[in-house]
Amino acid sequence: MRFSRSAPALLAATMALAACTTHTREQLDTLAHADSLRTDSLASVRRDLLDEVMASTEFVNQINTELAKARALAAKAPPRLETNSESMHVNEERKQVVARITHLVARLDSVQTRLAATRSIARRLTRQDSGLVARVAEYEKTVADLQQSAEQQRAEFQKTIDQQATQIVTLNGEVDTLSHVSAALSDTVGRLTTEVNTAYYVVGTKDELLQKGIIVAEGPKRFLVVGSRSLAPARELDPSNFTKIDRRASRTIDLPDGEYQIVSRQNPAFAAAKTEKDGKIVGGLTISQPAQFWESSRFLIIVRS
Repeated sequence: MRFSRSAPALLAATMALAACTTHTREQLDTLAHADSLRTDSLASVRRDLLDEVMASTEFVNQINTELAKARALAAKAPPRLETNSESMHVNEERKQVVARITHLVARLDSVQTRLAATRSIARRLTRQDSGLVARVAEYEKTVADLQQSAEQQRAEFQKTIDQQATQIVTLNGEVDTLSHVSAALSDTVGRLTTEVNTAYYVVGTKDELLQKGIIVAEGPKRFLVVGSRSLAPARELDPSNFTKIDRRASRTIDLPDGEYQIVSRQNPAFAAAKTEKDGKIVGGLTISQPAQFWESSRFLIIVRS
C-alpha cells in the first residue's frame, strides 16, 4: 500500500524535474541565440569599421594628392604678362583643385559621421571591447585632424588664388593698355612705311607736261637765239597729276610706243630700259634697286621725245 501511494508522487517529481530541465534548456538556448546575435552584430560592426577605415584611407590618399597639387600651384612665381586665354586657363585650373579638395573634405565629413554611428553601436553591443572603441576614436581623431588640416590648406590656397586673381586682373589691364599702344604704334609704323614707299610717275610729251606745270624750261637757249632750253621738274609738284605706286612692288613701268627720257632727279644707273635707242628708253623701264633709284625724288617724270 505504501509503495502504491508513493508511485504517483515519484511520477509527479519526475515530471516536474523533466519540466524544469526543459525550461532550463529553453533558457540556455535563448541565451545562446542572444549571444550568437551579439557575436554576429559585433562581427558586422567590425566589417563596417573596416569598410569605413578603408574608405577614409582612400580619401586621405586622394586629399594628400590634391594638397600636393595645390601646394605646387601655390608655389608658382607670380604670373607674368599673359594673354587673357592663358590667364583664364591658369585661374580655372586652380579653381578646379579647390573644388576637388572641397568635395573630398565633404566626403570625409560623411565618413566621420558613419564612424561615430558605428562607434555608438559598438558601445551598445559591448562595454568590454575597449580596443574596438579605442580604434574607432583613433580613426575619428585622424579624420578630424586631416579634415582640419585640409580645410586650412584649402583656405590658404584659396587666399593665394584670390591674390593672384587680383594680380591677373591688374596684369590683364596692363596687357590691354600695351596692346592698344602696340596697335597704335603698328598703325603708325604701317602708315609711315606706306608713305615712305609711295612713289609717283608721269609719262607725257613735253608740251603736255609743260601745260600741266609738271616740268619747266630752265637756263639759256642752246644757240643764244634759237634752240630749246633744258627741261627740269617744277618746284611744286601736285601728286594728283601722277600715277601712285608702291616702289617695293612696282618695279617695272611699261611705256607706249616711242622714245623716252627721264627729266626728274632719279639716278638711271639703278634702272634699265627694256630697249635703248640713241640713249633713249624704249618699251619700258625696269628698276633694279628701288631704294637707290627713288632716293633723290619720289616723283619720276618721263618725257616722250
